[in-house]
Amino acid sequence: MLERSTKIESPGVLKAGNPNKSLAYWQGRKTEIAQIQQWLTDKNTFLIGIEGIGGTGKSMLATKIYDEIEGFPKKFWADVSNGAGFSDLARQVLSEFGFRVPEQEAQLVEALVRCLRSGQFLLIIDNLESLLQPDRQWGSLFYGDFFQAWVEHGGNSKVIVTTRERPELKGFEWLTLKGLQVDEGVALLTVLSIRGDLTQFVELVDGHPLLLRLVADLLKEEYSQDPDLRRLADLGLGNLRQFLTDSQVVGIHRRENVVMVLVLDASFKRLNELQKALLLNISVYRGAVDSAAAVAVLPGSSEPEIEGELRNLVKRSLLVEKLNGKRRFDFQPVILEYVRYQAGDQIQAHQRAINYYLLNVKQKPWRTKEDIKEYLEIFYHWFQLENYDSAFDILNTYNDFLRLRGFYTEQVDLWGQLIAAWEKTGERENSKYWVALTSLGHAYNYLGQYQQAIEFQQQSLEIAREIGAHDRFEEAISLGNLGLIYNSIGQYQQAVEFHQKSLEIARKTGAADVEINSLGDLGLAYRSLGQYQQAIKFYQQQLKITQEIGDHNREGSSLGNLGNAYQFIGQYQQAIKFYQQQLKITREIGDRNGEGRSLGNLGNVYQFIEQYQQAIEFYQQQLKITKEIGDRNGEAYSLGNLGNVYQFIEQYQQAIEFYQQRLEITRQIGDRNGESSCLSNLGNAYRSLGHYQQAIEFYQQELEITREIGTRNWEGSSLNDLGLAYNLLGQYHQAINFHQQALEIAREIGDYEGEGVCLGGLGLAYNSLGHYQRAIEFCQQRLDIAREIGDRREEADAWLNLATVLKNVNRELDALGAYRNARELFQAIELDAKVQLCNNAIERLSQPKTPIVSRREFWAWLRRLWRWLRAWFRR
Repeated sequence: MLERSTKIESPGVLKAGNPNKSLAYWQGRKTEIAQIQQWLTDKNTFLIGIEGIGGTGKSMLATKIYDEIEGFPKKFWADVSNGAGFSDLARQVLSEFGFRVPEQEAQLVEALVRCLRSGQFLLIIDNLESLLQPDRQWGSLFYGDFFQAWVEHGGNSKVIVTTRERPELKGFEWLTLKGLQVDEGVALLTVLSIRGDLTQFVELVDGHPLLLRLVADLLKEEYSQDPDLRRLADLGLGNLRQFLTDSQVVGIHRRENVVMVLVLDASFKRLNELQKALLLNISVYRGAVDSAAAVAVLPGSSEPEIEGELRNLVKRSLLVEKLNGKRRFDFQPVILEYVRYQAGDQIQAHQRAINYYLLNVKQKPWRTKEDIKEYLEIFYHWFQLENYDSAFDILNTYNDFLRLRGFYTEQVDLWGQLIAAWEKTGERENSKYWVALTSLGHAYNYLGQYQQAIEFQQQSLEIAREIGAHDRFEEAISLGNLGLIYNSIGQYQQAVEFHQKSLEIARKTGAADVEINSLGDLGLAYRSLGQYQQAIKFYQQQLKITQEIGDHNREGSSLGNLGNAYQFIGQYQQAIKFYQQQLKITREIGDRNGEGRSLGNLGNVYQFIEQYQQAIEFYQQQLKITKEIGDRNGEAYSLGNLGNVYQFIEQYQQAIEFYQQRLEITRQIGDRNGESSCLSNLGNAYRSLGHYQQAIEFYQQELEITREIGTRNWEGSSLNDLGLAYNLLGQYHQAINFHQQALEIAREIGDYEGEGVCLGGLGLAYNSLGHYQRAIEFCQQRLDIAREIGDRREEADAWLNLATVLKNVNRELDALGAYRNARELFQAIELDAKVQLCNNAIERLSQPKTPIVSRREFWAWLRRLWRWLRAWFRR
């Protein structure tokens, strides 16, 4: 029992701040402290581990270091024994160390590594074994990534961990902690007023600190007038030496654990019935409890009586008292395991704990993870009771909050726990199991871990086919979810196939809800392919059904989708009309999320028609709503929109500030796709400022992420960005190389719009090289694609670029025609600034040219003039 560590079944709330451990009876450990001090001053040591069995004083040694070590202006203590997620740890550390982190946000590995590299900080993580699986692999996302990154990059800060088990990770300097030296153990017993043959006893128990405290406190409580070691015989512990020399006992167990069980057995027997019941019942809780929580699982006693008994248990070292505003009581990990073993299943206590938390849950709106801590504990207790259906129901209560706040890693942990439990019980044909698989797939999708997302959505599809033989509702949804992931990674044809299958099932079975979703998803896929008229066709069908069945929520979404499609083909007034209808509906039904999206759509279209102040106003309203409803993804999107509009009006520093804020949020919530998009925005801003090398650095980071997460469409976009930057640097062949790579990807995934952009980039590069005929060919191909997909804005830009190249080869008449075509299109889509640009070019080309006279012609003319003048003077 004591030779295994406690495994936390679900994420809990981090216990952080300071150790709250008393060093009143500290003895020795000079050698260990000296070793740790040496590592703390070593520039090449970044990660220190204190390893030892339970009760050897790992946490106490770490507390000693924390309290007394010098040279670290800022320190942070984190106890992860409740299975705290890495997001909680990073968020609190960043906040404590003065880094700008909103209260509700989660974290990213890079953020914490950068924080630790920026100064000389001390971070101590206590009870690390709670995060490890039986195979010593990480049970919670990102801890391993953090430690690996910290070992690789390091800095002046130091990270210390305490653990009973070493993780499978290189880069640690390990201190294996054993018992106290004999003289140190004797000194401890002496300070505790224990008499007898102290040396012999310390040697017998190998100087185990917790054992020495337990024995001392047991003797003092039972024999306060004569706390002598000889009294152990009266407590049933007189045969310790005999037990410890019995090879049948000690041969398969640690000596310390044998003694620990014997001492705890003796201590437990001497408790009164209320104390026994109290220990057994509060052991169902995770972490420290107050007297009110104790009374909840042990009704029938008053709160003052219970608190008195809790303090009596502290005197026996069976509990630890923590004073942090309110008196709370906690177990030593080793003692907790013993008590839980004695307690057994504790079904009634778990149920009472659930009722206690249900009475204390915080009502919406929730702002931080602390606001839902009672729900997290209810999930934990249902899970311990193996009532997975109830655990599922409670998780569904706050799942949307976790998603909106960007707690995707917590979603992965929680849904993963349920799925693993159902797999053990063989309950695959369970609709809740299907929902759990789907939800886990969504969480991985939000994290940008698309292969894992596909894997779990594929599993959900298999389960859907097993459990939905008649209505096939779940099957259609799973197919749609797979389509959305494939759309995210730029595999649009694959996405279309999944959505078509989903639509067919929905129509066969009369599932209007699924049909609406499928039509919208098909519109999105065809829009991504640049087939806008086809997208509009599906969006119109979607709108018709939503209006027929009175689904105003999705009617608003359909209107927004139509607005997006018309915006892409340059019909901006039509787009505005749809967006205004969407905004009206969302406000009527109180859909704040939809209202924010509507405002963002209106901002986009007004930005396109160059009414920038109007666009800014819409984006600001969108940002305000996303903050109010706690939509972190939407907030990041709004900030990016504001950055875009400020870039258009050439206020680049302001744009960069908005992009940096967006980048921070995307990294905090783990949105890798959003992060890559934001890096592209930053690259564009620095490119506009003429800081081409800095722009290239951002584009390179963007490219790395797109390749890492497998988004082929955005990989192509990153390559194209790099091509444009190298073109401006005058490195034209390098630019052509990047544009060619981007073009190959666009053609591979069927991204016509992206293909046109790549062709335009190649046209610019060849024009810069003076290879005008090649440039004209690429510009003409770009123009053909723009016409084919019906994108009037893209067609106008293509004519404009073609005109520039034609002018360079002195094809003035062809260039004039191209400028006029561009002007006509810009007039149709009401882009006045672009119309003026074309007018200026047309005016310059239309002006009469001053004749260019050769040198020979000039001298011939001069001779004729001289002959005429001479003849005139002779008259």
